[in-house]
Amino acid sequence: MEVKKVKAPVRIDFGGGTTDIEPFTYIYGGAVLNATIDKFVTGKIIRTSKETHLEYTGEVPTSSGLGTSGVMNLVWLALISKTKNKKELADRVYDMEQAMGLVGGKQDQYAAAFGGINFMKFKKSKVEINRLKLPTRFVRELEKRLVLVYMGKPHFSGHSNKLAIQNLIKGRNKKNLIRIKEIAYEMKKSLEQKKMYKFAELMNQETRERDRLHEITIGKSSEDFINKGLKNGAIAAKICGSGAGGSVLFFAEDKDKLIKTFKEKVIDFKFEFRGLRYL
Repeated sequence: MEVKKVKAPVRIDFGGGTTDIEPFTYIYGGAVLNATIDKFVTGKIIRTSKETHLEYTGEVPTSSGLGTSGVMNLVWLALISKTKNKKELADRVYDMEQAMGLVGGKQDQYAAAFGGINFMKFKKSKVEINRLKLPTRFVRELEKRLVLVYMGKPHFSGHSNKLAIQNLIKGRNKKNLIRIKEIAYEMKKSLEQKKMYKFAELMNQETRERDRLHEITIGKSSEDFINKGLKNGAIAAKICGSGAGGSVLFFAEDKDKLIKTFKEKVIDFKFEFRGLRYL
């Protein structure tokens, strides 16, 4: 019997999501700032002389807006592939998803593969990954300010992404997507300059621009959820992933109050910096 086991982390996207999707990457080039957290998808493959058995376990809800489907695909490919090259695996996962007709970008696969707090640039089919070199003390302070909350409403990125790209082709949201890309650059700068409240302000800006991409990005229930957090300890909120359900990342001024407000919906986390690993 042969047993192989791997795991990879999910990510939170701070800014720039959707600009990693074609055709935006080919026309304008995209940029995303994201970070992996210590919540994982673990996969195991068991081969015997009679059968092959594959199983997954996840530490966050599926359809949570944290890139879980991309992580699952990366884990699956890592289990069955001979290569351990992270870039090659991430590229293969993206190509596989495109062949399946899924509408999505590359940030999830690359974040899960490499781990860390990364600024990613996308130009045509190329991906450039720049890991932010932030002081440990600042990273820990940022962790203390951020609260991740699952709304309880499943998020289906493919449909949301499809609507955003359709509106791009029709010329309805080009300015919003370009602004979302700019915000990713500004967020990177704010973290590098250790301007935490500027970062929080940019989280709110990103959410406002994202809400204009199409009619279901946030919606009434998600808006009410965000406003509840802003009235109970948070000063900023960023919808995770492409919106339409999933999770919200809050920047807290009163973290205890915010956690008490959402209770069991809170996903406690710390940043992680290793990415895909073989167990």
